[in-house]
Amino acid sequence: MRKTRLAIIGCGAVTELFHLPGIALSRAVELTTLVGRDLARAQTLARRYNVPVVLADYRELFGKVDAAVVALPNYLHASATIDLLNNGIHVLVEKPMALTTKECDAMIETAQNQGLVLAVGLIRRFYRSSQYIKSLLEEGVLGEIGRFEFREGSIFHWPIATSATFCKEKAGGGVLVDVGAHVLDLLLWWFGECLSVDYRDDAMGGVEADCEIRLKFRSGVEGVIELSRTRQLENICRIYGSRGTLEFETE
Repeated sequence: MRKTRLAIIGCGAVTELFHLPGIALSRAVELTTLVGRDLARAQTLARRYNVPVVLADYRELFGKVDAAVVALPNYLHASATIDLLNNGIHVLVEKPMALTTKECDAMIETAQNQGLVLAVGLIRRFYRSSQYIKSLLEEGVLGEIGRFEFREGSIFHWPIATSATFCKEKAGGGVLVDVGAHVLDLLLWWFGECLSVDYRDDAMGGVEADCEIRLKFRSGVEGVIELSRTRQLENICRIYGSRGTLEFETE
């Protein structure tokens, strides 16, 4: 069986710390290419993981790979993903998927029109702990769920490779689109459709470092999310049911 020819587009911290080590363990894919504007950094990573080709422009991939991981700054996710899909390349795009709903819809439509796979890097659904919690909720082990508390935060220490993370126009937001994307994805998966949202943050025109979200779900569940890049929070989620309380660490 032929391995999937894979490229990674973007050579920042998430590629160095997660994508490259993970792909190195896979027998299903062959990592053929790294794409990055900083060629020196890309070449260093390529040598470390024996990647044969380094490019500065992802458009040179067309016709040469089967799939690509898009790990670019957030504002480039939509355009790069749509280009790749239109040229027959399956895509795993890092979260957040894009900066607007319109961009997300365009990405989905392109994938459907081309008959290709488009996936988003919302990895927490694949944690065994997350799946176990999902099964407990579906089986009613906790009884009727009334509320939850989800608090996750620490002093920012991500080894960023560019300043895009702190630029609203490029990142789209701060801790909400970063950590919050994972948290919201889990809660929607566990509890279903959201009915109302009350949100506040400290952005003041920039990207938020701290935020609080109060959610009510159509299922009747309600609760609070607290996220921070400036404070060490509990990093614990609690789910309160009529028959018991579930508590787990979020990191």
